[in-house]
Amino acid sequence: MRMGTVIGRVTLSVRHPSFQGERLLLTSPWKKDTYEGKPAFDPAIVVYDVLGAGVGQQIGISEGREAACPFERPTPVDAYCAALIDEFYCPPEGKAGSKDLKG
Repeated sequence: MRMGTVIGRVTLSVRHPSFQGERLLLTSPWKKDTYEGKPAFDPAIVVYDVLGAGVGQQIGISEGREAACPFERPTPVDAYCAALIDEFYCPPEGKAGSKDLKG
């Protein structure tokens, strides 16, 4: 699972029937530097969302085959919003006991 920030929504005029009622989010996955407070993102990806994440929300992203596992029937999903992140803790390298909160 990776973390990312929602930067927008995707609207489709034609869609696969299994996508009824979904939300598709444009999301910037984080790089290592992002956890240290420096803005650094991988190229944006489209993420399937049933949890209701909004623009600016930090989310947990499940990708690949695991992204389709939460569904009863086969769903053409490559990235899935698996969690809404309220806050996270990432100690600076070499300082596992640090109490700084980021997020």
